[in-house]
Amino acid sequence: MKLENRCLVPADLDTTWELITDIPRAAACVPGVKDVFPDGENLYRASLQARVGPMGFTMSGTILVLEQDREKGEARFQVNASDRRLGGSIRADMTLRLSAQPQGHTELLIITDTTFMGKLGEMGQPVIRRKASSTLEQFVKNLAKLLETPSA
Repeated sequence: MKLENRCLVPADLDTTWELITDIPRAAACVPGVKDVFPDGENLYRASLQARVGPMGFTMSGTILVLEQDREKGEARFQVNASDRRLGGSIRADMTLRLSAQPQGHTELLIITDTTFMGKLGEMGQPVIRRKASSTLEQFVKNLAKLLETPSA
């Protein structure tokens, strides 16, 4: 499932870049993500609690930093997570592109290509799409809120 979200965040390019490349801080903006910690070079471990339709689940997995190119303003990540109890897993390829905008703002383009497997893959596409879209929207709101604070 491919999703694209474009938004304007209230911080300059350098500040926004600093936040999105700080994986524990940026990942904490995703609703339900907890316990993000480094586990080697360019690799992080995390857990996610979420509900899709009638199913609640807790997934554990990894965030792999594939690329962080400041000159291009682009970062790419791969997320793999699974819930053994539920028998489901996800794989998401995520690209974030930043571009400077007037008045010290930054445009953020988030492109995700997610594959749902097991029980999650059996759910209807509209249900999963709604949940994925709302999660992405909440991530953007949380990121913007964090960027609005002086300590960001």
